[in-house]
Amino acid sequence: MQLARHVSIQTSYTDTAGKIQHATPETLAAILKLWGIPAKSPRQIRDALVEFELSRWQEILEPVIVAWEGARTKIELRIPEAIDDQLADCCLHFENSETRNFTVRLNRLRTVKRIRVGGTTFIAKELLLPIQSHFEASRLDQALRVTHHLPHGYHHLDIELSGRTATALIISAPLKSYSDPALQKSWGAFLPMYAAHSRNSWGAGNFGDWRKFTAWIASLGGQVVSTLPLLAAFLDQPVCEPSPYSPASRLFWNEFYLDISAIPEFSRCQSARKLVRSTHFQRKLDHFRSSSLIDYRPQMAARRQVLEKLASFFFRTDSPRRRQFSLFLRERPQAEDYAQFRAVCDQTNLPWQKWPQRLRDGKLQTGDYSEATKNYHLYAQWLAHEQISALTKNCRARDIQFYLDLPLGVHPAGYDLWRERDAFATGANVGAPPDAFFSKGQDWGFTPLHPRRLREQGYRYLRDVLSFQMRQTGMLRLDHVMSLHRLYWIPQGHSAREGAYVSYPADELYAILSLESHRHKTVLVGENLGTVPQEVNEAMARHGLRQMYVVQFAQRPNPRAPLAKPPPRSVAGLNTHDMPTFAAHWRGMDIDDRAALGLFNKAEARKEHARRAELNWALARFFHRKGLLKNQVGKDAGSIPPATILEACLHWLRASPAELVLVNLEDSWQEENPQNVPGTSTERPNWRRKARLSIEDIQRIERRSQSVSKFAAELCPPRLSHGRR
Repeated sequence: MQLARHVSIQTSYTDTAGKIQHATPETLAAILKLWGIPAKSPRQIRDALVEFELSRWQEILEPVIVAWEGARTKIELRIPEAIDDQLADCCLHFENSETRNFTVRLNRLRTVKRIRVGGTTFIAKELLLPIQSHFEASRLDQALRVTHHLPHGYHHLDIELSGRTATALIISAPLKSYSDPALQKSWGAFLPMYAAHSRNSWGAGNFGDWRKFTAWIASLGGQVVSTLPLLAAFLDQPVCEPSPYSPASRLFWNEFYLDISAIPEFSRCQSARKLVRSTHFQRKLDHFRSSSLIDYRPQMAARRQVLEKLASFFFRTDSPRRRQFSLFLRERPQAEDYAQFRAVCDQTNLPWQKWPQRLRDGKLQTGDYSEATKNYHLYAQWLAHEQISALTKNCRARDIQFYLDLPLGVHPAGYDLWRERDAFATGANVGAPPDAFFSKGQDWGFTPLHPRRLREQGYRYLRDVLSFQMRQTGMLRLDHVMSLHRLYWIPQGHSAREGAYVSYPADELYAILSLESHRHKTVLVGENLGTVPQEVNEAMARHGLRQMYVVQFAQRPNPRAPLAKPPPRSVAGLNTHDMPTFAAHWRGMDIDDRAALGLFNKAEARKEHARRAELNWALARFFHRKGLLKNQVGKDAGSIPPATILEACLHWLRASPAELVLVNLEDSWQEENPQNVPGTSTERPNWRRKARLSIEDIQRIERRSQSVSKFAAELCPPRLSHGRR
């Protein structure tokens, strides 16, 4: 137990029923193995404890140090007591390439700890940065003396002592993440991009459709358009995984969303246009457009047929766009590596875990893949970069924020785990312990990031992921924000019941988020729904992350207070993509669906329906007293139309402390089918359902019924009714 706690493994946790659950010795030993620590016998555990403590004290510096704005940074130097009289030569390497050298006498630093390990006495000394007296006069030095903190950025500190050199990454960051004052008391709309189709799209929404959608929301006074992750995906062989929360990479975009007709090469490539105009291809498009569900494999195959012709045309034709492509490759050199990886996937038709050893180790050579296939993936990534950049630019021109979602993990067969393996804890999956809905626990099927290895690499992978997302978004939702503090690890070969929580260096993660959000002017939102420890919400507030508030989670059977009040500076809504729509929830259709799936028996379903009726009655009575419902509420609120209650909810949310109210657009036409049913895969058509109305249908119906305009009137204060100022 003590050894596990030393490496940030939590030996127990409090479950959703308030009971303390203890991790088994077998689970702890399996997770310790992922740290390279053998712990199968009492002797191994004793030896590992001594070795762990000794190695820690033999490190002069922690690999990562946080320097918060407004305070001098305390750095702990760990040294043998015998060399306390020596000098330490220090060099600060600032991110802008400037350096500052200084020397400190160790015995003049405050001693904060003393310990004896392995026969040696060690002491911890406190070094304060910046040390202004040692810096020569310069503009940077003057700033340091005035502000008493380091400039924002990623800096490095080298300390040479007794023939050894230690290096630490210093993350100097604002205490609070970026905040956009224009978003105060605003509203936005949510719709999955694949669902937002038009008459011209090829059976699913794309970047071009989203520009139309954005323009329409902006015309109604909305200030945010929100969608699900748009990251690279496996949509063919050997894997077809349409879930946006299991991407092939968090560093590249999904070419499925390309508006192919808007690609400049399409108007010049005769073979591509001939293919698209062919009777066979047009029949495919008609089928794709008429279907209410997206069949990703054939749709992606059809898109790829055309894109491959465009790629071939592009690479054999000289054009000014070749210079733009070369610039893209210089800015994103990793794109070539990604394209090679995807080309090998296509050639082998196998996940990378089944490749020959050399390929598994990331050593790809010419001949391991088709050059034409590699060029296709390179070209597709460049096009996706162009189109999402144009979409982002269009949003900014309309004073509207593009709100994206960052998934917690990546697909195990994906590029990130293959290339960035050192950042991951291969040998474990992420999940959740048992609760009332999932009595066996949940295994989400992807590999967790390894906290120690992340620190040792200076969080390079995580910084790349965040920067990639934030370049194209003004708001970013962090899925499962509790992962900044802890994640539930399930060792491979164990059931989801047999996991344990592993702690993460939250201070360092918040510092990176804060720094990156200011650099990219991106507002951060943490998904903190469900059972979340209070320390997580407190940390989010301390660092300026917006919390989420969802009416379905906030309902209580108390007529006097049927809804918990939204926190200030929160993003509020009626539901999320993982929940039933408003109409389905009001009518209890999700309960019937759980019963059909075998998650509820008849008695449990009746009990849940009774509970839902009580919640709805309390909510309706509350809105009637507030003057938001005109008619008197009887004993049963079920006769009240969902649209009436929905409008009352939106009015109440607008008057609440919430900073942004986000409306699921499908609620405006009383959609009853969800986009995703958690805990299911093939049982329900998750991530495949197109919006019942096309963008043209929505706008036509809107002109007649003005249903969304009514939402806008409810949500948009008069001073903001014509967009952001």
